[in-house]
Amino acid sequence: MVNYYTYIMVFLEDINKAISLSEFERYFKKPHQTIRIHLQNLVDAKILIEDKRERFIFYKINLNNPLTYEYISICEKQRLFDFLEKEIFNRLYLEMSNYFNHAKILLFGSVVNNKDYADIDMLIIADNKEISKTLKKFELTYFVKIHSVITSEKNLTRTFVKELQKKHIIFNSHEYFVRKLYS
Repeated sequence: MVNYYTYIMVFLEDINKAISLSEFERYFKKPHQTIRIHLQNLVDAKILIEDKRERFIFYKINLNNPLTYEYISICEKQRLFDFLEKEIFNRLYLEMSNYFNHAKILLFGSVVNNKDYADIDMLIIADNKEISKTLKKFELTYFVKIHSVITSEKNLTRTFVKELQKKHIIFNSHEYFVRKLYS
């Protein structure tokens, strides 16, 4: 089932991209008449901006609307739910959930898109040494290498954030990461 937020998911890899109606048609494998109705509703709600160029119609995300970030957050949560269907990541999520009140956690790199990954890259924004012990225990239990970047908010560079935007799964603190990645 295609929901309104599903149309927003198409923009997540490049939030500044303009996407044509025909690209949406190919992506969703649905006729443009059906897609156009949903996109028009998002334009009316000021979530998307419609740009008509001659006989082509392009859509962009409207980052000036605060509601847009709520839609992006829903998309990110849906990506997380899909990702957690894999057993090992579900277990990792459960292990890390003990720290959700005190840490902001995001996975990034090859683990996000590939079935074949050498390690799990994690960004952890926290001031908690216990997290490292939990990750070491997880590595030994599940025979997987975890590369963790434990840092503070002030140490995140714009270059690193841009790199995170390409491939990531937000474990918790969705609102924080959505603002950080897409603003």
